[in-house]
Amino acid sequence: MTGTVVGYDPGGNGKHGFSRAEIRDGRIVSPVNTETLQTAEDVVRSILGGEKPIGLGIDTLTCWGTGRSGWRPADRWLRDRYPNVRPAIVAPNSLYGAMCVNGMAVLRTVRRAFPDIFVTETHLKVLYYARCKQRYDYSGPNTSVMNDRLNSWLGSDVNPRNEHEWDAAISILPVVHGLQGSWQDLHALPTDSGERLVHPCGKTTYMWPKRNPTPPTTPPPPPRPAQ
Repeated sequence: MTGTVVGYDPGGNGKHGFSRAEIRDGRIVSPVNTETLQTAEDVVRSILGGEKPIGLGIDTLTCWGTGRSGWRPADRWLRDRYPNVRPAIVAPNSLYGAMCVNGMAVLRTVRRAFPDIFVTETHLKVLYYARCKQRYDYSGPNTSVMNDRLNSWLGSDVNPRNEHEWDAAISILPVVHGLQGSWQDLHALPTDSGERLVHPCGKTTYMWPKRNPTPPTTPPPPPRPAQ
């Protein structure tokens, strides 16, 4: 759990968020560097041209489902767990654009170059809600609030210039917790009958905060007085 970790938020031309940090013994020990790159090829060259990474957090479908609408156990779990942001969790068969194409292109290229790299899928909008129970809105007064939370969660200095860099930076968080073994893997959830998961890039994970125990809704009754 010592080395370089990277995060990638796929986007359109000039909107590819990329981040990099150093971890030691499972903790970030350097400022989190963020930048906005022009293309997926620029992201690939940044990763392959730097120190070999031990972990990658990426906002793309790292595995595919063969059932209805392409739904995977992880998608259903998130929709059930966070109904307030359910519209952000879209059926995989309905997805298109940079998230699917550029994300998978970078993942396949990086996995071929580094077969043993730890990979976790990310969903930044839902992860933000899971952490603070507020909707993702990187604009206006919320920008400074989200940046402060980002620094706190990563335990490191990070100064994203836009939402693409913010998303790339927070993508490192599941990587760190996944390497620590402190979060759960949603790709390990059982599939339903009549479906399976297909892994085009080998084993990947979907690291997510473990659900905290629900506190009791009423206090326990007071002890009976001694007879």
